[in-house]
Amino acid sequence: MMYTDTIALVTGASRGIGRAIALHLASEGATVVLNYRRSRTECDAVLHEIAEMGGQGMAIRADVGNEDKTDAMFQVIQDEYGRLDILIANASFGIPGNIMDATNKYWDVTFASTARSVFHCAQRAAELMPNGGRIVSVTSYGGQRVLSGYGVVGPAKAAVEGLTRSLAVELAPRGIIVNGVMPGITDTKSFRAIRDAEVILDAVAAKTPAGRLVTPEEVAQVVGFLCSPHASMIVGQFIIVDGGAFIVG
Repeated sequence: MMYTDTIALVTGASRGIGRAIALHLASEGATVVLNYRRSRTECDAVLHEIAEMGGQGMAIRADVGNEDKTDAMFQVIQDEYGRLDILIANASFGIPGNIMDATNKYWDVTFASTARSVFHCAQRAAELMPNGGRIVSVTSYGGQRVLSGYGVVGPAKAAVEGLTRSLAVELAPRGIIVNGVMPGITDTKSFRAIRDAEVILDAVAAKTPAGRLVTPEEVAQVVGFLCSPHASMIVGQFIIVDGGAFIVG
């Protein structure tokens, strides 16, 4: 297995893409720490799936937009395992709407959970990677394009891009390889919660050159590749995983 004797942390691991990444890493032998913000029931279900495949892991509740709670989470990891080999910075929360309608509170909440969370998690993770490791941020191309309803979320996603590249340059000499993935729209529970989700999903699938939406499992496979020895010279890059939707507009 690719990740035997490897400790991995996946933030936002209870559902959607985070869940798929956690299950993929576990299937390849990693011990996976599942971070969640609210639903212990959903996170326990992921832990159960990992156990059924013979894997190991633990769940830690922490709002990664809160520095104190993030520090407490990493202290548990340090106490339990003494190190960390992989960080998948997947958790994100943003308040939708137009930029001109946003308030300071909307800005602060969105940036804390989406961008500052990556900053804090990367700092703490690097302390637990004395022999090198992998950090992968999961974002979207909302940081490169102006998407409807992405008023504050878009700038936060752009900040994740810049942060990922800066981390990559600073940490590569220490053997910590940092990259990112940009999934296209996926049919997840979170996306289904937005207005006209079905219409949007159908429209995106219709215009995607591959003829369908990307699945969370396909995103997870790309993340797994970036965490593998095969990707050791891919540094500070973002891989778009969307079946070609981005390049056709």
